[in-house]
Amino acid sequence: MDSINTGYPNSPAPCGDKKRLRGMLRAARRGLGEEDQQRAARGLLAQLTELEIFRLARRIALYLPNDGEIDTGEVIRWCRRNGRRPYLPVVQRAGGRNWLLFGEYREDCGFSPNNLGIPEPVLDPSELVPAHDLDLVLLPLVGFDLEGNRIGMGGGFYDTTFEFIREARADQPILIGIAHEIQRVERIDVESWDIPLPMVVTDRGVYRFGK
Repeated sequence: MDSINTGYPNSPAPCGDKKRLRGMLRAARRGLGEEDQQRAARGLLAQLTELEIFRLARRIALYLPNDGEIDTGEVIRWCRRNGRRPYLPVVQRAGGRNWLLFGEYREDCGFSPNNLGIPEPVLDPSELVPAHDLDLVLLPLVGFDLEGNRIGMGGGFYDTTFEFIREARADQPILIGIAHEIQRVERIDVESWDIPLPMVVTDRGVYRFGK
């Protein structure tokens, strides 16, 4: 595992129950100013482009930032300049389950907010692709620890979508969590349905877990 001295006075943050910890971390990232967010976006891209698995990927899923999440705009622009195809999540609901399909983020596509208020690309359903068709997924997260465990927003969309990786021990797509460095915490309690991450990339460094 690679780690760094962050220089943040409140990182790593103390852990607690997930609801309280999620609230603390969301408030911390929302508290970052515009200049900090822009610097973090540039730092994230710099860290990612050092990774061969990122440079070799062709279909890359990411997200549009919301609620103070680290900005993916620089990464999207890099993808377009370098012949990569960026994809965005599109929420699916049926039978009491929530999961994600992914639509290519093209310059000419329109957007419509989903019921969470997050913009999604407006595409024909036939143009949406399942998770296993992607090469690399850059997952948003609220917090992460040094074992590769993550806290999400609590909706379970990503855990449900990628449960096939845990169940079938699939190695595609590669999952990388992305976050501000201030979202690192000492420990996160694991649930049976949680998908562990092989790697987290922040604006300040790369953390590798497991093999």
